[in-house]
Amino acid sequence: MTSTTTTNHPGNPPAHAPETPGGLRLYFALVAVQTTGAVIALTHGVPIYRQITRNADGIEPHPEILWWAVAAVVLIQTAYWLRVRLHLPLPQRGYKVLGTFAYFVARLNFTFASSTFALVFLSRFDQLHFSAMRIFVVMAMLFSLFCYTLELERLARAIHGAEGKS
Repeated sequence: MTSTTTTNHPGNPPAHAPETPGGLRLYFALVAVQTTGAVIALTHGVPIYRQITRNADGIEPHPEILWWAVAAVVLIQTAYWLRVRLHLPLPQRGYKVLGTFAYFVARLNFTFASSTFALVFLSRFDQLHFSAMRIFVVMAMLFSLFCYTLELERLARAIHGAEGKS
């Protein structure tokens, strides 16, 4: 009788962590926290985006918007990196429709982040009066939305039945 031992290197998650109810609950709770952060970013960001596209000259910085952005960044980043650190299991069932929907939401999210970057930094940067702190917060928000997009795509691959298959 021979036994096989699988060695995991530090920092590398196992190829497929077993599905455990507690691990999946924590995983979905962290995705829900990230989603809450993304919803905060979108609900407060879309009106600003629309205002910038209409007339960048009339933009007045509001401190409460900055705090909402910081809250969204903290929610997304904390939940994302906690999930990365804990190597939580993904659902291993093939739900094609749900997986396709998760891909769709991920791409919509990335489209919003990309268009915001293009609008703010490529087309209207000279018309907007951002302090260094506001530029940092915008970049942190865009990075957070990118991380959320990665998480949604990872989830989509898992529930679509393609995670781990290359």
